[in-house]
Amino acid sequence: MKKIFTALLLTAMLLISSVAFAAYNETVPEDSEISSVKRLAIAFPRHYKTLETEPTDTELSSIMANASRVARCYVISYDEIAADIKKDTGVDINELEYNEAEKVFESNVGKYADAFVVVTTATNGKKVQYFFDVYKPDETAVYSLTTQSGDWSRDLKGYTKACEDFYKKFDAAAEQKLKDEEKQARKKK
Repeated sequence: MKKIFTALLLTAMLLISSVAFAAYNETVPEDSEISSVKRLAIAFPRHYKTLETEPTDTELSSIMANASRVARCYVISYDEIAADIKKDTGVDINELEYNEAEKVFESNVGKYADAFVVVTTATNGKKVQYFFDVYKPDETAVYSLTTQSGDWSRDLKGYTKACEDFYKKFDAAAEQKLKDEEKQARKKK
């Protein structure tokens, strides 16, 4: 009886600590075309640095690009998209105000990628909440992940971990959607 109680107590503690340390809310719209995303562009992040240890918005953009090493799809950095837009249109989005740059980015990204991801951060006390939203070039929502972890530090390492988790969860969701689509196709036969 003591062993059962100990096992139940350990299980309960593990579940509670998992919820406390990492909370995820993942959304894949039913009609999402997530499985068709082969090239994913990184949009400029919506991030405001509040601590000295936190990355700047430009550094967060680089972190997103570097963290993509764990991704299965091909990820195109914001800098690459900006260079392509400048080459093709003559417009340097790095010189524009944020809202204008965002409009130019979104109106041109479809030439280079199947979808784009926008990371938004919000600081709540000691934790950072991350919102990763993936859209098709026509701005149709494909995928959304909200995450917060108490054990990720508010420095480059913590932000990198959050971005890597996004890519892993995005890939898993795309793989699951593809399996579901294949299963439905077999049922129709």
